[in-house]
Amino acid sequence: MRVKTGIYGLDVLIEGGFPEESTILLSGMPGTGKTIFCLQYIYKGLELGENGIYITLEEKPEELRREAKRFSWDLKKYENQKKLVIFDASARVGLPPTEKYFIEDLDIENLLNKIYDISLEIKAKRLVIDSLPPLFEKEEDIRSKIHKIGRILNEIDCTSIIVSETLEENRFSRFGVEEFIARGLITLHLEEIQSRLRMKECRRSIFVRKMRETKHKVRRYPFYIDENGINIDVKGELL
Repeated sequence: MRVKTGIYGLDVLIEGGFPEESTILLSGMPGTGKTIFCLQYIYKGLELGENGIYITLEEKPEELRREAKRFSWDLKKYENQKKLVIFDASARVGLPPTEKYFIEDLDIENLLNKIYDISLEIKAKRLVIDSLPPLFEKEEDIRSKIHKIGRILNEIDCTSIIVSETLEENRFSRFGVEEFIARGLITLHLEEIQSRLRMKECRRSIFVRKMRETKHKVRRYPFYIDENGINIDVKGELL
């Protein structure tokens, strides 16, 4: 079974969508469009009747709602219908919580237990963790923590995206171990190129580096972001 991603053009490249109940690592440097990708994945799933959980470890939930509205994605509507939970794991500065679902002490065991309970509560089918690096600020036992995350994601009925931010263009993840729990690896890129008018401009591209149970080309494809979200040019293969 395949899970439609809702990312225009991506399903064409990966035989109709993500393998059902798989975990996909989405990686890239700042500004490549990772959060938009995740919001689009969650929202399109909601439109298909698939409940979702969005765990945010960096941006506040209200910031996510505002960003989604730029694309006419009304997250609040689905939250009110109990079809979407935005779980606030960003509240770590002693401020009083404003969300129904939140955690202040970022203990990974506690976080994973809450994710498990919420997935059962709303019968979630899609899940996003955005993003992993704040979970490993102390950089202790990273591999052990990564495998704990992998185990809990394998126990719930969700097709999940976990996000890792890279600091170098040629790296796949921040710590070099996140990809070991993922059945798919997608990297987003932002590069400066010279246009026909000899002016410099930026180009975004996407690379499906790994996708188990899927036949796909190992090529980069340009994409753009417009009022509908991310659109991939599937005919614009890059080397």
